[in-house]
Amino acid sequence: MLNWLAQLNEIEGVAIKSPACGTLLPISSHPELLYNSGIMQQALCIKLQQGTVVAPFNSLYQCCLNGRRRLRFKHSSGLTLQLDLSSHLIADCSQGIEHLAASNQQLRAGQPVLRLDPHYLQASQGCYAALMILPHPAIEAIFCMQRYVAAATDTAIIIQLKNK
Repeated sequence: MLNWLAQLNEIEGVAIKSPACGTLLPISSHPELLYNSGIMQQALCIKLQQGTVVAPFNSLYQCCLNGRRRLRFKHSSGLTLQLDLSSHLIADCSQGIEHLAASNQQLRAGQPVLRLDPHYLQASQGCYAALMILPHPAIEAIFCMQRYVAAATDTAIIIQLKNK
């Protein structure tokens, strides 16, 4: 379960950098029913405000699903972060998406994987993505806060691990 806090600075755990620039919001803010229906417990919404998506940590990168709109970053520990770009984005601007990394490529933290044409980020309805932490047996809790984050610089979430 994702826990929303007013501040993250006193939370201990594993800090995960944001893969994109934008405003972190509850997943209920996402305009697509699949995401805002409440069935995804470990997900949040990012209102994208700059066009480059980067690897949040050293990981195996995979992209799939309808125009390669699902981006997965799998850490060597098994932790997987998934970023789903809006289906509307893919339908409306597949020409405005530049893939900078190949699927099944090993990436380092901060390495660019995709660039969106700035024109589509300024669309009247906004440009949204869903950021999900796939279930992992070592995760005890996940914390985040509503705010603007810069890709590869700011913490998007903090994961607390179960005691061994």
